[in-house]
Amino acid sequence: MGAAVFAELLRERRLSAGWSQDELAERSGVSARSISALEAGGRRPRLSSVVRLAEALGVDQDTRTWWLAAARDTEPQRSAGSDAPDAPAAAPVPAALPPLRPGLSSGPTGSSSPQQLPMAIRHFTGRARELQVLDELLADVTPGCGAVVISAIAGTAGVGKTTLAVHFAHRVADRFPDGQLFANLRGFDPDRAPVDAADVARAFLDALGVPALRVPADPDGQLALLRSRLAGTRTLIVLDNAREAEQVRPLLPGSNTCLVVVTSRNRLPGLVALDGAVPLALDVLSRAEARELLARRLGAAVVEDQQDAADELIELCARLPLALNIAAARAADHPGTPLGVWARELRDSQARLDLLSAGDSHADVRVVLSWSYRALAPQAARLFRLLGLHPGPHVSVAAAASLAGLPLSETRALLEDLHRAHLITAPERGRYTFHDLLRAYAAEQAAALESPPGQAGATLRMLDHYLHTAHRAGCLAYADDAAWQSLDLAEPAAGVAPEDLADRQQALDWYRDEQSVLERIVDSAHRAGADVHAWQLVGAQVAYLLKSGLWQQWQRASETALAAAERTGDLRRQAHAHRWLGQVHRSQGRQPQAQRELRQALELFEALGDRPREGRTRLDLAIAHGEEHADAEAVAESRRALELFQAIGDPSGQALALNSIGWYLAQQGELREALPYCRRGLDLARDTGNLPGQSSIWDSIGFIHHHLGEYHEALPAYHESLRLRQAVGDYFLQADIHTHIGDTHLALGDVEAARGSWNRSLAILEDLQHRDADAVRARLNSSTGPGRLR
Repeated sequence: MGAAVFAELLRERRLSAGWSQDELAERSGVSARSISALEAGGRRPRLSSVVRLAEALGVDQDTRTWWLAAARDTEPQRSAGSDAPDAPAAAPVPAALPPLRPGLSSGPTGSSSPQQLPMAIRHFTGRARELQVLDELLADVTPGCGAVVISAIAGTAGVGKTTLAVHFAHRVADRFPDGQLFANLRGFDPDRAPVDAADVARAFLDALGVPALRVPADPDGQLALLRSRLAGTRTLIVLDNAREAEQVRPLLPGSNTCLVVVTSRNRLPGLVALDGAVPLALDVLSRAEARELLARRLGAAVVEDQQDAADELIELCARLPLALNIAAARAADHPGTPLGVWARELRDSQARLDLLSAGDSHADVRVVLSWSYRALAPQAARLFRLLGLHPGPHVSVAAAASLAGLPLSETRALLEDLHRAHLITAPERGRYTFHDLLRAYAAEQAAALESPPGQAGATLRMLDHYLHTAHRAGCLAYADDAAWQSLDLAEPAAGVAPEDLADRQQALDWYRDEQSVLERIVDSAHRAGADVHAWQLVGAQVAYLLKSGLWQQWQRASETALAAAERTGDLRRQAHAHRWLGQVHRSQGRQPQAQRELRQALELFEALGDRPREGRTRLDLAIAHGEEHADAEAVAESRRALELFQAIGDPSGQALALNSIGWYLAQQGELREALPYCRRGLDLARDTGNLPGQSSIWDSIGFIHHHLGEYHEALPAYHESLRLRQAVGDYFLQADIHTHIGDTHLALGDVEAARGSWNRSLAILEDLQHRDADAVRARLNSSTGPGRLR
C-alpha cells in the first residue's frame, strides 16, 4: 500500500467533496503544503494527520481504517460482520456517493430515489401561461447547457405559489428519475427563523441515502457533499417559501441535469441577475380562472345558476386563490345558502378579513398577509400602512411621498421594497397598486398603529397633493378656456410634493392617467367631512370632464360638490355645482333637468352679484333651448348674455355670446344675418387668445358656408376648428367637427372622404357612449347627412 495509495484515496475524497486543498487545510488543520505533498505521494503521512483529514472529510469508520492502513503500509484487520471491502481500491469513495466519472450517473446507489413532493391540490385551476413557461424550462434541462436551470416563482401571500410549484413538479416528476426533493425554507414564518441552507442540505443528504457518519460536520462540507451527490443526476428540487437569494444559492446544484423551482414572496432579483434564474411573477387569478375554481369547489351548476353573486364573491376575494378557497369552503359547508349571502357579508371591508379565515393560520388571509408585513423594515412598514389610507386604485411616487411626508427619492426606494416583497404591484412605471384585501389589511394596520393625528395628517397631505396637482393641471390646460375657473387655494400642508407638470400635454396626460384616482379621492374627502377639499377637487377637474365627455364621472363629481357646498352653506359653490349639473344634464339630453339646475344656478349668481358667471349660465340656457329646437328662445337668451358681457366689459364673454347668436340664427335659416355675428365673435376671441372660443366660432362659420352651398369655404373653416380642438385637448367636440367635415365632403360628392370623417366621429362618440352616435351611424348607413346637426 504506502504513500501512493493514500495519496489516491485522499485526492479522490477531497475532489468528491468539491474542496480545494486550501479549503481542506482550513477544515482539517493540516497545512495546504502538507496536503499537496501527501496527494503527490511524496511522503508517508503522520497518523494524526490522517485522523484530522478523515474527520474533516466525514469518512466512516471502515474507510478510516483503510486510510490508516495505507499510512502504515499494512493490511487492515476486518471486524466481524464488517462489509468493508477486501481491497483498498474499492474504498476511496463511500458507496452512497456517485462514482467520479464523466457523463451522467445512473442515479443514487445504495438507496431508493427520494420522492418528497407534498400532495398536489385536487382542485388546481388555471395558470396555463405559467405552466407553459415552466414546461419550456424543461427543454434546458439537458447535458451540455453548462448551468443548472432555476425558476423563481414570486408573488404575494396567498396567490398560490406553492400550489403551482407542487402541481408542476408532480406533472414532470417522471422526467427526474433520480428523485424529487422538497424543502420549506420558512422564509416568512413568524414563529421560527428561516431554515439554514446547511440544515436543508443535511436533510437532502439523508433523503439521498448518505449515511450520517459520512456527512461532514461543518456546513460548507455538507453543502459541498450535496453538490457532489447531485452531480450528473436528474433530480428535481423545490425550495419553497424562500426569504432571500442567500438562503437558496448554497443549495443550487452544479449539475445541468437538475431543475430547481424556488418560490418566494420576494422577487429575488439577485437570484435572477447572478444565478440565471428565470423569474415567474404570479398574479391573482383571472376572472375566468376564479370562476373555474369556484365551480370545482362548489359545482358548476351552483356557479352557473348564481353568476352575478359568484362574480361579486370573486371580486370581493380580490381573485386571490387563498381567499377564494376559504370562501368556497364556507359556502360548501352550507350548501343551501345562496352565494349572495356570502357576498353580502364580505361587502363590509372592515369585516372582510375576519370572514376570510378557516381557523388555521395557513388558511387565514389576515395571518398570511401579516407574515409578509412583519418582515418589512420599519419605514417600509409605515409606508405600507399609510397606503391603506389611499382609496386607490393606484398611487404615483409623488402621491405616496405626499401621503408619507417623505422625500421623493426615499419614497421611491421604499415603494421598491414593498414591490420586491409583493405587497404592492407596479402595473406601469411609476405607479403602484395592491388588491383590495391587501388594502384592507394595510388600513387595519394604519388604524391600529398610526395615531389619529397621524392618520389625519397623512389624509390631509394626500388631499392637498391631488388638489394642488389638479389645479396646476387645469391652469396649464385650460387657462384660456371659459370652462376653467382658477381657485383660491390655501398653501399645501408641509411635506406635500405635487406632481411636476410642465406643459399642457403633461397636464392632460395627468388628468387622463389619474381620473379613476380623482373620483375616489373626491368621495374620500366628502366622506371624511373635508367638504372644502371635496368641492375644490371637483372644481379643479370639471373642465377636463366636460371637454373629455366623461358624463357619468362629471355628474357624480358635481353631485358630490353640491352636497359638500350645501353642508357648508356656501352659496357661491352651490351655484357652481348647480351649473355643472345643468351642463351635464344638457349634454346627456335631459333638458328639463338641465333647465331646472341652470335656473337655480342663475338665481344664485344673480343674488351673489357674480355677473360673469350669470352671463355664462345664460349661454348654457341658450344651448339647452337649442337642444329642444327652441331656436328663437336660444337667440333671445344669447342676446341677454351679450348685453351683460358688454356692460361689464368682458370681451371673451362677448365672443361666446356673438357666436351663440350667429349659430342659432343659422339654425333658423337666417344664414346671411348669422355670419357677421360669428365674424365679430372670431375677432374678439383672437384678441383675447381664447382658443376653444375660436374653435367653436370656426365651426359655426363652416356650418353657415356649408348651408349657403359654399362648400369650398366651409372645409377650411372646419379644419381650422378641428386643429384648435385638438390643440386644446377637447376630445368630445372633435366628434362634432368630424361629422360636419363629412357632411361637406358628401355635398362635394366625395363619399369616401365623407365616410372617413364620419367614422372618426363615430369612434369618439362610441368611446364616450354618447347619444349622438346613432345619428352618425345613420349617416354611414345612408351616406347622406341631415341639415340640422346640433
